[in-house]
Amino acid sequence: MTEVYYMHWDAGSHSYFYETIEQTLHRGIKLGMHTIQFFMGDSKQAWKREKIKKEDIEKSNILLRKFPMNVFTHYPFCANLAGQATKGCLVWNGNLDVDRKVHGMIRALEYELDIVSKLCCKRSGIVIHPGSYPDRKEGHQAVAKTLNKIIFPENSILLLENCAGEGNKLCRSFEEIKSIMDLLEPEIKPHVKVCVDTAHIWGQGDYDIKKVTEVDRMFSDFERLLGIDKFHLLHLNDSLAHLGSKKDLHACLGEGSIWKSGFESLIHLLNKCSKHNIPMVLETEESDMLTLFMLQPDD
Repeated sequence: MTEVYYMHWDAGSHSYFYETIEQTLHRGIKLGMHTIQFFMGDSKQAWKREKIKKEDIEKSNILLRKFPMNVFTHYPFCANLAGQATKGCLVWNGNLDVDRKVHGMIRALEYELDIVSKLCCKRSGIVIHPGSYPDRKEGHQAVAKTLNKIIFPENSILLLENCAGEGNKLCRSFEEIKSIMDLLEPEIKPHVKVCVDTAHIWGQGDYDIKKVTEVDRMFSDFERLLGIDKFHLLHLNDSLAHLGSKKDLHACLGEGSIWKSGFESLIHLLNKCSKHNIPMVLETEESDMLTLFMLQPDD
């Protein structure tokens, strides 16, 4: 390896999957990533995952022992743990066709959980958008039922990501995520944590995170409602949308509504995550890593 850069924060970027996990990690390390995220298979099919060879896992672990990093995969956006977005199509509610589809998704998810749990990384997990449903309470209950049916491999983690409040999407607030967590079986709870997306936080409008005080309030509310140990990953994105617009429009750092006017609250957020050992993933362009390199303290 000829180009390995130092990164002050435990951060990295979403990356293209380069045929094998080992090749994907290798490229991320060369770009200075301490954290990486990628789709392990088709990003549009929730039941079609990349078949990973044992040799790939072994080679990846040799690399990870030499260059420790956090490794996350992102599950396809089409996944809906509540069943289907149409009213009356809740999973586990008598609709056999919906149940069959979600059951197939669970099997594929269990496979991916098993693969990721075998990687010798600092922190890992699979990020998933919980789904959508018109009745939020019924939707949250259905999501919890689905999570309770997953057979989690040892040390595997599934991360529920907050949404920007668009349409009928679930988990738009920490309170909504808590309502799902409260319904999980005791043996399931340790395997389910949270990924917080800053662009989604902005779109939902609960926290004006361009302000340092609002970053602190966000962390305080998370700790009060869920416990800081559940904060497993941060998706670090600026946003082209207005605060509270209910829109999910990612932008590179400093090119959106959140941090275009300055990086004070961003640096505070980076340091806050560092204090709590929370890794961060950029989801726009890998070149956005340059912004983080430029924001690093001189020492």
